[in-house]
Amino acid sequence: MKVFLLLLSVAALSCGQGPPAEPPGGQRCSGRNFEGRRCCTPEQPCGLGEGDCDGPLDGGVNDGHAGCQGELVCGSNNCKKFGLYFHEKDDCCDEPSSIPAVRPPPVIVPGAALEPPAGQRCRGRNYDGRRCCTPEQPCGEGEGDCDGAGDGGVNDGDNGCRGALVCGSNNCAQFGAYYHAKDDCCEKPSGASGPRQQTKGWGQWTQWGPCSASCGPGWKVRTRRCVGSRCGSAGFHSEDLQERICIAQDCNDVFN
Repeated sequence: MKVFLLLLSVAALSCGQGPPAEPPGGQRCSGRNFEGRRCCTPEQPCGLGEGDCDGPLDGGVNDGHAGCQGELVCGSNNCKKFGLYFHEKDDCCDEPSSIPAVRPPPVIVPGAALEPPAGQRCRGRNYDGRRCCTPEQPCGEGEGDCDGAGDGGVNDGDNGCRGALVCGSNNCAQFGAYYHAKDDCCEKPSGASGPRQQTKGWGQWTQWGPCSASCGPGWKVRTRRCVGSRCGSAGFHSEDLQERICIAQDCNDVFN
């Protein structure tokens, strides 16, 4: 019955009726506004249009596409097309064709550093994981990832930032090109989840992969897998992913 209702919702979208304002009856995972983040897990994967899943497009520790049933993939900030009741940052299980085959190159903000400055404690999910900034260890300006109100669901508000700083939303690129696109950083006010998985329980990091671009800016990636029987269970993810920006040779150098 649940699958039938979900298919009806998708069919309504294709007929131009627009996404529904309320979850269909019987839908198990309706996003962080209802069940919280990462309702879709490898143990209880979701169907088409359900979320929130925790896929590789989020970077850092994630479930890959194992939180979705069959050949479905975990999208990125794509749930609104399935229902207006979803949070704007919810990720939903979607058709494989929804993810571009070729990843676009990184957009580098002029003046943003490619590498973190020496001594910076919290450098985003490509280095230290998500929610490095906590109420117990708040961050300074330009540090992340913090877990603010802009993420919806259970969060730290602005308590992960020092003093009068606030936790932004997908705003870290202005402070450094080494951040993930979804990292949230502590910043000055405008106009002026449970315990994290610890280091133990992870396998070795793979070698950094090749640069995704043959010339100009691109991405290189490395991963590590969870080790042990609790992998994929509540509070324990299956995979950790980190990215670095790489600058390939000048495209105009035709002699090399």
